[in-house]
Amino acid sequence: MALNKVAAAYLSYFAYIDDALDTVQPNDFKKLLGAVPSGTANGPWSLCWGPAVNNGVLAYVAQGKDGSYALAFRGTDVDGSVAGAFENVLADADAFFLVPWLYPQQAGAPQQISAGINDALALVIALTDPTTGLSLLDYLRGLAAKQNLQLMVTGHSLGGALAVVATAWLKDQLPKLTPSLKFTLWPHTFASPTMWNAGFATTFAKTYTYYAAVNSNDIVPMGWANLKGVLATYSPPAPVLKDTNYYSIYVPIEILRATIPTYTSIVPSNPDPFTIAPIAEQNDSWTAEAGYMHSMQLQYFPHATGTTAPPLPGVTKSGVARSRAVAAAA
Repeated sequence: MALNKVAAAYLSYFAYIDDALDTVQPNDFKKLLGAVPSGTANGPWSLCWGPAVNNGVLAYVAQGKDGSYALAFRGTDVDGSVAGAFENVLADADAFFLVPWLYPQQAGAPQQISAGINDALALVIALTDPTTGLSLLDYLRGLAAKQNLQLMVTGHSLGGALAVVATAWLKDQLPKLTPSLKFTLWPHTFASPTMWNAGFATTFAKTYTYYAAVNSNDIVPMGWANLKGVLATYSPPAPVLKDTNYYSIYVPIEILRATIPTYTSIVPSNPDPFTIAPIAEQNDSWTAEAGYMHSMQLQYFPHATGTTAPPLPGVTKSGVARSRAVAAAA
């Protein structure tokens, strides 16, 4: 398996199915995965493990037509605005503290990650398939025991940051019981924020063939290494953060910028930068513009695949989960 941004875009986008946290319908995943086109997208894909949810963190494992596997994580539900895109990431990331990276254990902790992404990784480690009860790590170890496992790890937004730390965690943990296991991990991220220090970023960049897509006008990848960039968004005629959300967002980020530790972006081996111009005539607020720039559906999926994102069943904008009866009939 090699890097495959098209397949990664499909799988990261599909992680937003049933984005109301209480509702996870495997049939929704199976239908859309089965409809992924052949060719570059490596479809059809089949659901193998999950989807599993732990306190809002969702992940699933699928297998592509070529026999390779993918682990996909859901990002923060942005709900079409920066209230989800940035403020929720702020809450999830807990950027005020760096904690030691534990996989592997290190003397002096030269590698560190944010306390928030460390907590989110703990939720990933505890994920279990709702049908089999098998943990994510045990399932992937089982796959690697039978073959040379080729595993794409992918996600958008907070899901992208989870893809990064989960990749490093799996590299350390998969061979613990059987050092002879053969596997290769292929991280792919879309709009991932920076949630680690220079030690972690340098080690990751040296270790993996890593694809990372970033829209230069998306504020989420600017956190936490480039808060100055967030403060400077956008330019007239687009709505300007300092002029439109001064006390609610600009001032808190100014304070945060002066108090958080130093974060360092990973330099990917396969960077995929692109730029979407603001559309001031359509988005009349800074929050709407920022949400539009961050959208997996509207920006990252079309960029990676060259096609329009298919509609997702069961996606809500209210945060209220669909009832099981309604979901089953959808």
